[in-house]
Amino acid sequence: MHIIRRTRFTLLHVLTATLFISAIAACTADRSPKQGATRVITDMTGRKIRVPDPLTRVALFGGPTGQLAYILGARNQLCAVTSSLKGSELINSFDPSIKNLPGPRSTSGHVNIEALLLSRPQLVIAGTLDGSIVEKKTGIPVAYTESSMNHGLDLLKREIRFYASVFGKEKRGEKYIAYLENTIDLVRSRTRDIPAEKRKKVFNGYSPSHLVTLGGDTFMHERILNAGCIDAAEGISTAGAKEGLHSGLSEMSLEKVLGWNPDILVIDSGTPEEVYGDPRWKNVNAIRNRQVYKQPVGVFIWDRPTAEAAVLYPLWLAKTAYPERFRDVDMMKEVKRFYREIMSFNLNDDQARSLLAGKFQLKFGPVQGVR
Repeated sequence: MHIIRRTRFTLLHVLTATLFISAIAACTADRSPKQGATRVITDMTGRKIRVPDPLTRVALFGGPTGQLAYILGARNQLCAVTSSLKGSELINSFDPSIKNLPGPRSTSGHVNIEALLLSRPQLVIAGTLDGSIVEKKTGIPVAYTESSMNHGLDLLKREIRFYASVFGKEKRGEKYIAYLENTIDLVRSRTRDIPAEKRKKVFNGYSPSHLVTLGGDTFMHERILNAGCIDAAEGISTAGAKEGLHSGLSEMSLEKVLGWNPDILVIDSGTPEEVYGDPRWKNVNAIRNRQVYKQPVGVFIWDRPTAEAAVLYPLWLAKTAYPERFRDVDMMKEVKRFYREIMSFNLNDDQARSLLAGKFQLKFGPVQGVR
């Protein structure tokens, strides 16, 4: 009889304890994020997309846009990127873990769907071509960006705010925009009174021939104007596809460039010394006055519509063209300040010097595997 009573007493205690633990668990569950919670985002084309909330696994496609995750402090929300971001020497210096991140997108239109699926994204952010491939072959939600080589400051600000809303990093987005506006305002204030006839004419001469350029219908035209200079290729339209050239680029004849007679020549390959020694260029003002400069390279090449170059390229070009108006501007300090305050990268002197000299490497390798 006593044994039966003790058994009933024990069972009663166990039942009470179980109910108590269950109540605590229920209360805890009520305070935690609801399973299956979602929110609706609006992409840059106006489409509404429902995504999980919180959004923790995003595949970010597009070479120039990969840096936005660092600008916004959203690196930990990425599950896949374009392989070119993994090949950035500067990124690898400060984020070695980027090597372990899948790179299922190599170049525009080339997406490894199997690798993408294995990275388990909740959302893919992509341009029209890549996004349509993903939508056609998978059920992954896609948010479209607005792809354009005429990527001026207004579009850039809209892009930053779009990405900031996706990642929930609105304050970081506004911090970058304020930095951008303050820098451009400074440059414009120092150059706006330069007479038209005294403004330096700039030609961006890319490729080993130094004859490929970005025309007057691209973002580069605005950047050159923001620096208080004249765009030598202002009248050149680069619309339409050209075999072997990225959109926005067009190849000029040497005769046309000689006719423009630019005061400053910006190159992305070779060295200024090689250009100075080429007799074909000897009568150009930029060569006679030794005003040939290697284009800087940061996270990405500066002849693309990147957020870093939108800030730093006009400042660098204005300082290069009109050093007397920017005596107080130290580009080493400015570069280090930008990457420290905006991307949380603490560049040392050697890194800042290499960036300004265009020495950082970008390796565009094959599609990467899956972590």
